[in-house]
Amino acid sequence: MAESFVARLRRRAAQQGVRRTLAKLWGDHVFRHSESVILECNPELLRAGDPRAAEGIEFLTLRRGDAVPPLCPWLAHRRGDFDAMLADGKLGLFVLRDGVAVGCVWVSIEDHHDPKAREHYRVAPGEAYHYSLLVEPEERRRGTSMAFSRYFVSSLRSLGIQRQFGVVDRANRASYQVLSHFGYRECGVRVRHFYLLHTRWTRVSSYAGTLGLSEPRRRRRA
Repeated sequence: MAESFVARLRRRAAQQGVRRTLAKLWGDHVFRHSESVILECNPELLRAGDPRAAEGIEFLTLRRGDAVPPLCPWLAHRRGDFDAMLADGKLGLFVLRDGVAVGCVWVSIEDHHDPKAREHYRVAPGEAYHYSLLVEPEERRRGTSMAFSRYFVSSLRSLGIQRQFGVVDRANRASYQVLSHFGYRECGVRVRHFYLLHTRWTRVSSYAGTLGLSEPRRRRRA
């Protein structure tokens, strides 16, 4: 059963504190913006190795017509979105612990259009665009993210994909470093996301060189 909105707030406040919870609430429902870059990789650069699952962990790839597995409380409220993406022809790659999904990533092997975010990415034949990489916070601390990331990048290689790419927030140190570890590199495309009162839009531009991770914001002194 999916957690209620209030239950999720209480759990987040207990885990991360009231201040961070309120900041997340503001960003989710009032205003936020972010700056991302597209990271890409090809078979010659990929350094994934063979994916190995720890005890109790299994990996699963879903296609149109497949049923979404049982979801952990952290993912359960997204079931409707997952069903819709499978129906739309996306590939859903999941990591399960003891039969319950604790993480996923979604893959499009054709042009990707998100009307909510007002963003569009061209996906040529032989390419794959991956997005919405989600791993339950406790599983991240157990190292599941690295094993799962190795699985999904290896899976794309086994499908014969010649170029795989994804949008990574420059503030997301873990995702940026994990993909870089597997051989991903910036390709000169910057993506800015804006969100205001449940309206989202995206701006894409090009740049030269490497932007890297953004510097963390310093807290103001009282």
